[in-house]
Amino acid sequence: MADCCTCTDTLQYDTPFPDGLQVGTAMKIRGYFPSGTDRSAINLACSTRTDDDIALHFNPRFDQNKVVLNSRVNGVWGTEEFGPHYPFQYGQLFEVMIITTKDGFKVLVGNQSYHFFCHRMPLQRVRYLVVGRNIILESVNIC
Repeated sequence: MADCCTCTDTLQYDTPFPDGLQVGTAMKIRGYFPSGTDRSAINLACSTRTDDDIALHFNPRFDQNKVVLNSRVNGVWGTEEFGPHYPFQYGQLFEVMIITTKDGFKVLVGNQSYHFFCHRMPLQRVRYLVVGRNIILESVNIC
């Protein structure tokens, strides 16, 4: 599976996984946060509807200086997990890679291991990569 997006806007970006998310799929998101961004998210979601379930919610929070990782299953948010530090700065290019394993999602920031998030729902339910507003995208690659 391969997909690439090169764009420079703050609209939500989404791309489908027609057969569901597979073990071994890697997603690389490059972009930056414009000044004044409070929060944004990179989601592995069951649909593009904002109220649907999310297998992985990667949520940088400038207003709290932390990254929250979570999932929403059957409409209910799970237990929040936190990244070990806050790696983002306004206007600075970042790269987040999410690698799907059989046990969870390995998240890297800037080629450094950042967090491992265990699966909380079957991978086959995951149908979209959704990159939220407030991220200026340089590229999204899926392989």
